[in-house]
Amino acid sequence: MTRRSFLQTAISSILTMGLGGLFVPHAAAGAKDIRHLRQIVTAQPAKTRMIQWDSPQQLENVRIEQRDSQGRIDRRTPAYTYLSMDDEVQFIYRCEIPAATGSAYRVVHATGATEWIPLLPIHENGQTRVLFFSDSQCGESYDVWGATYQTAWARHPDADCAAIVGDLTDNGESAWHWRAFFEAMEGANSPLARHMHAPVLGNHEYYGLNWTAVPPVRYLKTFALPDNGSRAFRGRYYSFDLDAVHIIVLDTQFLEAEEYGEKLKTEQMDWLNRDAKESTAVWKVVLMHKDILSYGEYQPDQQTNDGISDVGQMFLDTFDTLGIDLVISGHVHAYRRRCIRARQTDARGTLYLLAGPAGNQYFDVRAESYDIAAGPNPTPSNYLYMEADEHRLHIQCEMTDGRLLDEITMHK
Repeated sequence: MTRRSFLQTAISSILTMGLGGLFVPHAAAGAKDIRHLRQIVTAQPAKTRMIQWDSPQQLENVRIEQRDSQGRIDRRTPAYTYLSMDDEVQFIYRCEIPAATGSAYRVVHATGATEWIPLLPIHENGQTRVLFFSDSQCGESYDVWGATYQTAWARHPDADCAAIVGDLTDNGESAWHWRAFFEAMEGANSPLARHMHAPVLGNHEYYGLNWTAVPPVRYLKTFALPDNGSRAFRGRYYSFDLDAVHIIVLDTQFLEAEEYGEKLKTEQMDWLNRDAKESTAVWKVVLMHKDILSYGEYQPDQQTNDGISDVGQMFLDTFDTLGIDLVISGHVHAYRRRCIRARQTDARGTLYLLAGPAGNQYFDVRAESYDIAAGPNPTPSNYLYMEADEHRLHIQCEMTDGRLLDEITMHK
């Protein structure tokens, strides 16, 4: 299946109609040179949050101020990293702050300050709520991604976190693509700054300006992610806890990693086994970009276009052994629901959901024999919404026009 062979369809026009007023670039920033203010998950988001932003220049006297419920203000000095790419220079700032209930934060520097932004707590009733998007990549405009993202948050404003399961932008080195991606997520009550986000590496994050595979440098500098203990692959895979849910993020771009692909496979698999076994969470959820099935895309290791993919061959049996409850993937730009154990369809097996697209890239995708439920072909822009507690996990696929595409509930 050619990833760039389909033009934007009329669906994108329908989705964006009347939604342009939902988001206005930079409204949350409120201060010159503070761009794309964002909140990123940490390993224990109930305790801390990572605050990040970009600036075209090094800021003077920059700090994060955190105001508690009594009006007392704590100040922290952020760290930064320097990025020069695609004829642009930017300084990417980061600061981990306590997730104090009732507090708010802002960024202050010599010539301005952002508005105060509430630091929303993880729900204390044991209910975890997460939005999942995949393949937010767009071509000439990120309006469809913006409509999908903003509509999901308008419907589920109490969600704890948003995860984007790979291919955030169309080109991992393009300054314009990253800027357009983030601007679509901002607005008067910017979800980007108010809510936690968990990114996942996709193959497009590995694409350079000439569309060949390169290390995902911009992605890795853009997001300060939980430590995985790796020196070679820091930020490419990680995990975090949301009450009864342990979320594991994997990098499935072994092909794009080229000469480092085999080392990534070995190191990540060792980490995955340790991480999943050490977790005492009721639910174990895996997020990874490439899917366990081929859906017509050529698999170089097996030299086939059908059945279990190269990624599936690597992970299916391990997920069985580790007792993974739910796997969410993307890449294919279609919605599919599967339940698999011992490589057979089994209602008692791991639930595999293929999500997306959240952007404007739509494809004609063939069926696989494991499919239990499928969206329209091509599948319109959509997202997943999950609610989970110690006994129940419910997840549903919603389209931006309000229709419920699919839903399923698991119990323990």
